[in-house]
Amino acid sequence: MQAVTKARYAVSLALFASAGPAIAEGTNFIGVGVGYVPNYAGSDEYRVVPTPLINYRSGNFFVTPRAGLPAMGLSFELAPDLEAGVFVGLELGRDSDDSDRTRGMDDIDFHGAYGAFVEWTPGRYSLGAAYRQAAKSGYGGALELRTSYAVVQTEQQQLRLGVSTEWANSNDMQTWYGVSTSDAARSREHLSPYTASSGFKSAALFASWKYDLNKDWIVMSTVGVSTVLGDARDSPLTERKTNLFGTMGVAYRF
Repeated sequence: MQAVTKARYAVSLALFASAGPAIAEGTNFIGVGVGYVPNYAGSDEYRVVPTPLINYRSGNFFVTPRAGLPAMGLSFELAPDLEAGVFVGLELGRDSDDSDRTRGMDDIDFHGAYGAFVEWTPGRYSLGAAYRQAAKSGYGGALELRTSYAVVQTEQQQLRLGVSTEWANSNDMQTWYGVSTSDAARSREHLSPYTASSGFKSAALFASWKYDLNKDWIVMSTVGVSTVLGDARDSPLTERKTNLFGTMGVAYRF
């Protein structure tokens, strides 16, 4: 994978994950799509990028996005419609040349992450919380809260509307939105030093649609709007406080 695409892959996967496992519940699939996404949350530069789509479950084992990461793990049913689990995933990082605003700054390295989640899906509703912690020292962790409702749900299609928000600790916020003194000195955009503290990092409103073309093939799409919050909103790295996003793909069900 070319370095310049790493962060944009991460954004695409995060946006697909924002739909939550509820839209793909009980369906194993693998496919590919395209996403129209910002280079990073708060960037004013957009790209069209390929987006892998995968959802697999066998017993307690699963492979599916969690907390905005491509992940795999174990889940356990605690009660009807209520499950919890643990996961490990990959955070793809950010290279300084991903955007004009970040040129000259230190890269955010590709790194592993681990976490836990709880998901409640009563009827058409879905409510979930997931915490991820970077396995790399100093990169921090974040908590995602998400809820959605299936406004259309038939045997052939599902349309789900939802909202999500993310709270980040001080290390995570500083990693993604802080500007160290050395970063500021090397910055091509002559950024000022900035220290980002813990707090709510972002919020999103989204609509996700799934349509069965036949017994083997499905079409999936997610569109929405996201905004940065708190110290991320005031960061000199943030050029646009609100971003639009969209993904669409085709997957083979098995």
